[in-house]
Amino acid sequence: MAIGTIHRPIVRQWVVAFIAGTILTILCGLCRAAESHRAVAAQSKPNAHAETVDFGPPDYGFAPASQNLFAPTIELAPPGPDRAARAAAVFIRQMDFQRKISFHPEMSPELDRVVELLPPRQSTLIRAGALYSEDDIPWLEQKDGSHEICVSGEPREKDFYYALTRNCASPEVAERFSGVFALKPATPPTDGASPESVTGSLGGELMMNTYDGGEFIDMLAGFVRETRGDLTPPWDKKPGEFNHHDRAALDHFERDMPHFSERLEHYVEFKNMLDEFDGPGGPYVLFNLDAVLKLHALKAYPHLAEFYRKIVPAVVAASGIYDSKGNFWMRTGFERGHIRIAFMVRNGMLTPFNGNYEPAGESVALDQVRHGSYHSLAWVHIRSLSLTFGLDNLSFASDYVRHDHSMSLVNHMDEVPVLVAPPGISQVMQLIAGEFMRVLAQGDGGLKTWVGSTSDGGMTEFKAGLSGQYHYSPTLEFLARIGDTIADKHDETVRKEERALGEELLDAFMVDYNNARPALIAQDRGITAQ
Repeated sequence: MAIGTIHRPIVRQWVVAFIAGTILTILCGLCRAAESHRAVAAQSKPNAHAETVDFGPPDYGFAPASQNLFAPTIELAPPGPDRAARAAAVFIRQMDFQRKISFHPEMSPELDRVVELLPPRQSTLIRAGALYSEDDIPWLEQKDGSHEICVSGEPREKDFYYALTRNCASPEVAERFSGVFALKPATPPTDGASPESVTGSLGGELMMNTYDGGEFIDMLAGFVRETRGDLTPPWDKKPGEFNHHDRAALDHFERDMPHFSERLEHYVEFKNMLDEFDGPGGPYVLFNLDAVLKLHALKAYPHLAEFYRKIVPAVVAASGIYDSKGNFWMRTGFERGHIRIAFMVRNGMLTPFNGNYEPAGESVALDQVRHGSYHSLAWVHIRSLSLTFGLDNLSFASDYVRHDHSMSLVNHMDEVPVLVAPPGISQVMQLIAGEFMRVLAQGDGGLKTWVGSTSDGGMTEFKAGLSGQYHYSPTLEFLARIGDTIADKHDETVRKEERALGEELLDAFMVDYNNARPALIAQDRGITAQ
C-alpha cells in the first residue's frame, strides 16, 4: 500500500520522539501563531501588504495587534534581567541543535548493520515476537529474559552521530541522547520457538541545556494568544470561507516572516486559514486550516513528489481530541491532499467546540494548566483498486501533569481498534490480525506512550517512548515481510528528500528570526522598534 513507502528504522523512531516532534511543533506553532493582522517587524523586508496596517478594534484578550509574531519566544527564558537576550540565545542554540539532529543523522557502521537487520517501522510491532528469537541481531540479554538494543547519540560538527553501545545509561551531558529497544516474553517461550507474545518498549532520553518542557508550553500559550485575523466585521456566517479575516492573518504572517511564508506558500496553497465570529462574550476565532500541497512545486524533490502523488488519492484520515463532555479541543484530517487542522480561541485561550464548530465550554490558558485529562480518537482509510482498507477506533485516554520543574503526558489505548476491509476480506483479516489488535489494546494494560521532562540545575532531561504487548502471528508477519520488500525500494532517497525540504524551510525560518531578533532583544531596554 502506498502509505507504507516511507519507513524509518528503529533508531529514527527515537529521533522522531525528540527531534521531529519538537521542531515541527515549533514550526506549526509559529504557523498557527501567524493569525494576527497588525505587527511591526524590525529590520524585516516590507511587502505589498504593509500599507493595509491599522490599529482598529480592541484586542478582546488576544495578543496586541502590534506584537511581532516571534514575541512568545521570550517565554523560553525565566523572568529576570536580560530575559529577551537570554531567550534569544537559547532559541538559537536549540535551532542549531535541531538542524543537526533532524536533518543530518549519521550512524556508526555497527549500528548501521543492526538497522539493516531490523524491519521497517510499519512492521516492527507486528514482527516483535519473531524478532525476539532472531540470533543475527546482537541483542544484549538481560537476567529477566529481556533482549535489548542500546544506542547513544551526540553532535559531531554538522551531524548528529548515533552509535551502538553495551549499556543503556542515561545521558549526563547536554545535547546527548540515549535510546533502548527492548523485548521480553509475556510468558516463558517453548524452547526454540518464538514467544506467543512479547512486551516491547521503545524509549529515549535527551539531555538539553536550553529550555524545559514547561517553558515550551508557555511559549505555545503565547502563540495561541496570537491566533487571530483582524477581529472586525463583517463576521463569518459559516466556517470555511476565505475572506478578509484570512487575508489579514496571511498579511501578518508574510510581514513578520517574509522568507518563511514565501517558501511555505511555494509548496502549500491555503484554501482557508481561520474564521472569526461574534458572540455574547465577544469575538472568537476558529483556526480552520485547509491547505493543499502543490505537487508540481516538488519538482526539486522527484522521489518525494512521487510518494505524495500516490498518497494523495489513496489516503483519508482524521483525528479528534475531546473533553469529558464529548466536545472537541482539536480536529485534524488528511483528505485527498487537503490538510485540515481546527481549534478555537476565545479571549486568547483555547476553547472547546461542538460538532457545529460553536463554543461549548470554558476557555483554558495552556500556561495555567497543572493537570488534566482528555480523550483522542482517530481513523485512517486507504483506498486501493476500488477497495478500502484501514483502521477505525484508534482510541487513547491521556493524562497531563505539570509541576514547577517537570511535566508529563501519558497516553494509553483504551479500546480495541477495528479493522476495515471489504466484505469477505474483513473476516479473513479479523482471523489474521484480530488477536494481535486485542492484545495490543488490552495486554499489559494496553499500548502506552509517554513524553515528559525534568529540570535540575539548568539541565533538562526529556524522555519519550512507548510500550505494549504484541501477539505473534506468523501469517501477519509473512504479510508484513511482503510489504517491507515493496516499501524498501526507494525509501532512503525519499527520506533524504524529506530532510532536504525540511532544512530548506528551516533556513528561511531562521532568516526571518535573525532579522527580528534585534527588535526582540530591545524589549530588555523597554524599546519598541517601529
